[in-house]
Amino acid sequence: MKKSLLIIGAGPGLSSSVAEKFASEGFNIKLVSRSAVNLERIKRKLEAQGIDVAFSTADAGSATQLRESIQTLSIGSSGFDVVLYNAAVVKARDIMDESPEELTREFTVNVANALSVLQATYEGLKHTKGAFLLTGGGLGINPSADYGSLSIGKAGVRSLAYQLHERLKADGIYVGLLTVAGFINPDSETHAPALLADLFWKLYAERTEVEIHQ
Repeated sequence: MKKSLLIIGAGPGLSSSVAEKFASEGFNIKLVSRSAVNLERIKRKLEAQGIDVAFSTADAGSATQLRESIQTLSIGSSGFDVVLYNAAVVKARDIMDESPEELTREFTVNVANALSVLQATYEGLKHTKGAFLLTGGGLGINPSADYGSLSIGKAGVRSLAYQLHERLKADGIYVGLLTVAGFINPDSETHAPALLADLFWKLYAERTEVEIHQ
């Protein structure tokens, strides 16, 4: 049976390239996003390359919806081999203009539900000796008041990655973080989606480093 990759927060850029990379290594692809239209578009693109794809819609702000989608996509398997949490609320807003309510809501997407997804896939990852991967950002190391909420979110997800990396070693689960310190652009020599997808594969294949900073 083929191995499987689950991507939470799937989009047409980085997620699509990660799906292509892992599919080239023999993985089936499972996608979760709140937009069925985007998921259908990604599915058609990947299937045109002969990649086996299934998807389910869920809002990354809802732990309940995420668990339901994970359960749906898990049917017929003993668990995912790799889970990538790529969901985030990306917006420019001065930290002084943030409300506590919105900051909390976005922290749920950026950090808290990454943990919810790990908890929902934990037993399967333990069975497969799999990997839980996270997309970090340079703002997690060098925060900016112009991107206040996202800076807090990326710092939080980085801390979560380091904690889980140590916590889950005994279970045979690898946790790794790719910190993307730049704008993702297909024409970039350093931050093209395909290049970043290769780094996610490096994290998974080598299973040693907690973090790669690009």
